[in-house]
Amino acid sequence: MNTSGGQLIPVLDIVALACFVLAWAAYVAYTKRCNLHNSRGLLAAMNRVREQWIIALLDRENRIVDSQVINGLVRKETFFASTTLLILASTVALLGMGDQVNQLFREIPFAQHTPLALWELKVGVLALIFIYGFFKFTWAIRQHSYCAVLLAAIPLPEKIDEQNGREQARRLAKLSNLAARHFNDGMRAYYFGLAELSWFFNAWVFLLVTFWVILVLYRREFHSKALSILS
Repeated sequence: MNTSGGQLIPVLDIVALACFVLAWAAYVAYTKRCNLHNSRGLLAAMNRVREQWIIALLDRENRIVDSQVINGLVRKETFFASTTLLILASTVALLGMGDQVNQLFREIPFAQHTPLALWELKVGVLALIFIYGFFKFTWAIRQHSYCAVLLAAIPLPEKIDEQNGREQARRLAKLSNLAARHFNDGMRAYYFGLAELSWFFNAWVFLLVTFWVILVLYRREFHSKALSILS
């Protein structure tokens, strides 16, 4: 592939990038189908736990613990959102360091010499991954903030039936599950971001690490000890 500057981007790198994107999209589609339709996976198991939590809070007059749970989730998401911004700032700074980093990579076995256009493509893809993660984390923050409002709107146990409290509780559970899914998507972006870092060595390592990351994610989401405990 020729760029406007006359530099050549190897076809193998383009193929590796395409495989990376397709593998990520296919894995997300697969996990979504399993969690939503087949009720399999770690996220689906936690969705059931959150629904049990909502049923339990209907019988409590004091819901301080429940609000602390939501606040804890918001703090966790805020931490990852702010960390992602720091990573993005560092990634943007890498755009102007192609020549210096190339000199460093020449001393590393199996690392390929990277044309400037390819270097910018690699850094740009890395930035896009963490931009995607940032949007996921911040949307999860907003949704859990809405959960706090819904929690406050749920009536006391003696007025649950007359004020449609159970329907409000179901909305809270669904919104919390949705926020958890977006947070999970953001965390998955970190895994694939680490896979994309291997592209800076060469395209073959990139393909291998992408496959390895998918195996790690699959095992943790569908065959982990945590899932067996929750199930």
